[in-house]
Amino acid sequence: MNNALSGLALALALGLPLLALAQTRPPDPADPKASAPALHHPSAFAGYTRWQDIKAGDWRTLNNALWDDRAAGGQDDLPRPQMAPPLASPATPSSAPSVSVPAAAHGGHHPQGVTR
Repeated sequence: MNNALSGLALALALGLPLLALAQTRPPDPADPKASAPALHHPSAFAGYTRWQDIKAGDWRTLNNALWDDRAAGGQDDLPRPQMAPPLASPATPSSAPSVSVPAAAHGGHHPQGVTR
């Protein structure tokens, strides 16, 4: 059994390169008479359909239809968002923190490259 497999492997190894000779040679690209496969370039506009305007309906009829849908349970069934309570305003203006002038705290700003 082992001799049969090694004999088969040897025959395959010797016969496989012969298959390369059976291949056809590609045509010479410099030959103007050589045949070439046909080129196929699909159009970018193959699936294009032209824009078509939609006929406008009567706006009053459309508006009434929306109101009828809403009255039938469209948006009235949705929960309403909760409003946040208004923020309390300070009782007196004196309770506000005092504000210092920032420029005095660090000597002010100077244009880049200019020093005092």
